[in-house]
Amino acid sequence: MEPGLQRAPVRRTPSPEPAMQVPPGSVVGHWGATSRSYFYLTTAVLLLCLVVTVATIMVLVVQRTDSIPSPPDTVPLKGGNCSEDLLCILKRAPFKKSWAYLQVSTYLNNSKLSWNPDSIIHEVKYQDGDLVVQFPGWYFIMCQVQFLMQCSNHSVDLKLELRVNTEVKKQALVTVCEAGVHTKSIYQHLSQFLLDYLQVNTTISVTVDEFQYVDTITFPLENVLSIFLYSSSD
Repeated sequence: MEPGLQRAPVRRTPSPEPAMQVPPGSVVGHWGATSRSYFYLTTAVLLLCLVVTVATIMVLVVQRTDSIPSPPDTVPLKGGNCSEDLLCILKRAPFKKSWAYLQVSTYLNNSKLSWNPDSIIHEVKYQDGDLVVQFPGWYFIMCQVQFLMQCSNHSVDLKLELRVNTEVKKQALVTVCEAGVHTKSIYQHLSQFLLDYLQVNTTISVTVDEFQYVDTITFPLENVLSIFLYSSSD
């Protein structure tokens, strides 16, 4: 080493403190205990929600049962399944202000259907095939018509129209009888539903194409026009 040169002292970097040693099993054990706690808590909350839901459903069922009055002992009109079901619903429903249940007349000579005079009508007028509304509000309207026809050598279009003040609100159309196919008889059912706000003196009627095929013999009571006041401003 040359004179005048001095060796610089070597500085040693202090070694880092040894990392804290954590036993491997302690982390896994802590996480497992937390997971089990969350699982037990979640299960308890779900069971509580299930109990509350079942109790709510039972209360609603009881209230629904209590709110439906018993049907009358005598039902003046009898028909098939659809007709009887609809009439029973109308009889058991809580609304009584304005409703009607009409069955088609045996004698039809026009596309605009006429209805039996002995049908059930309450707070609704019937005039020349029209139901005339007496109270304003939201009305539910349903009509169904059963057709019976013999097929020859050409197809036939059957159409049903539900009209409010002569305006077509709902319609159903079906083509039956393939060309060149001969069959003894075909039964065809058409129906329509409507929920609409109606003013006083609004008229409701039903028209069909090929009215001569409306079945007034085999299933005469399945041809129905029915309405009821669903909601009013009173």
